[in-house]
Amino acid sequence: MSSPKGIGQMSPVIKALGILLLIGGLMGGPGCGHWQYDQFPAPSWNPKGLATPKITSQDRIFIHPGNANLRISRAGLLIFRTFPDFPEVGPAFTQLFYRELLATRAFAEVVLIPETYTTQEEARRLARHHRVDLMVLGEVPYYLDGGTVGNSGIQVDLKVIEAGNGRVLWSLTDSIKATRRPLIDLWVVETRPYPTPTMGTLASRLAARLVATIEQGPPPPPPTGIAAWISGD
Repeated sequence: MSSPKGIGQMSPVIKALGILLLIGGLMGGPGCGHWQYDQFPAPSWNPKGLATPKITSQDRIFIHPGNANLRISRAGLLIFRTFPDFPEVGPAFTQLFYRELLATRAFAEVVLIPETYTTQEEARRLARHHRVDLMVLGEVPYYLDGGTVGNSGIQVDLKVIEAGNGRVLWSLTDSIKATRRPLIDLWVVETRPYPTPTMGTLASRLAARLVATIEQGPPPPPPTGIAAWISGD
């Protein structure tokens, strides 16, 4: 009867299986196992610039009130208009914008008018009914919700109009977009990009920036004369 084979006499197949079992036991330990299952986002081995979502924004001011003081005015905020496919976006962003207006005191008083409108004349009628001096009208022409793993973005067009004569005091647009970062390292299973901000976070940031623009007033005039020559404008 032959004696059992020692470790050194094991077949290559058994050796390979033993090595795989050993590696699996090590990966199931408290280190890698904790990273892989309990922590979100998982620690990324990519460079920070490639692991973090890229957030870009763009704002443009078309009309501003000049030296007019709007802080003494009573403003009415109507429900933001949006596409019929996303009827819940308009009221939700209106509430965010209303909260920011109350926090910054851009106007003497802000009245939330929970009404929808189709024309500017209809909006003026609602504003006069609520006895406000100004009406704040907003539209959401672009909305993309990619969750926390895709691209997301929102654009808002805003106007502040005198309720009495319909004169436009503010006309501006602002947008914000978060672009997800792709996976770079496919060998390390724990590596993945950080999640993109939620639409609520992006909308709150955009509303705060729009209100800050109104609160700060018109942009400074462009330089002229020697100042323009020095700045290169």
